[in-house]
Amino acid sequence: MDSRLKYSDFIVADESQSNVCLQLELEKLLGDVQGLSYAYFAAPKNREVTPLIVSNYPSRWLKAYKNANYHLIDPIIHHGLKSCAPFAWSDALQACGNDKGLELFRRSSQYRICFGATFTLHDAGGMFSSLSLCDSGQQADFERRMADQQGQIQMALIRFHGRLLSLRTVDELFPESQNGPLSARELGVLKLVMMGKVYREIALMCAISERTVKFHMSNISEKLQVCNAKQAVYEAQRQGIL
Repeated sequence: MDSRLKYSDFIVADESQSNVCLQLELEKLLGDVQGLSYAYFAAPKNREVTPLIVSNYPSRWLKAYKNANYHLIDPIIHHGLKSCAPFAWSDALQACGNDKGLELFRRSSQYRICFGATFTLHDAGGMFSSLSLCDSGQQADFERRMADQQGQIQMALIRFHGRLLSLRTVDELFPESQNGPLSARELGVLKLVMMGKVYREIALMCAISERTVKFHMSNISEKLQVCNAKQAVYEAQRQGIL
């Protein structure tokens, strides 16, 4: 019998039941990497969405983390977004210059989430996902285990992420991401830029000043992390915003 993750596992009345199905699938892929706390995190880059988190962390901590949007200040997530290779949490904390992020990590230690390692994946569709593993036992033993099994763990992340996206599109997983990070006005301005309109023409068509058009384009470039209008159009098309 095929026990792999199926589309029907998403269609359940209780969100917690769906999460259990995802946990079982991830644990199966991890194989003999057992006895550790884990957290899978996924979200489209550069979009303000509620991330998908599959974890066996204490439920009280997970609830607080999700409700407060702690992923926005989490030093592990911030470091992962800039990293392609697995890293120890100590590396992320060393690079963290945010007091709120460090305080968040201190708070998580109350739930025995103290030291760990994170594996990352940046896919071709603009999605970021990570798999964090931690242990409250001996740090030296944990680090040795991560070194010995890093290939297996990275492959588990790739397979789990791929399985999810084979069942649901990004827009289905993150409904609020369909409009992307841009406001309706910014999207309208960018569409006109894509059509080849210059700022003066856009200002007339939108009944706003040319200065306001430039202001919107500046915001668009910042949100999409690009340098100019041409790059903004390309990035918006790549992300499926346009």
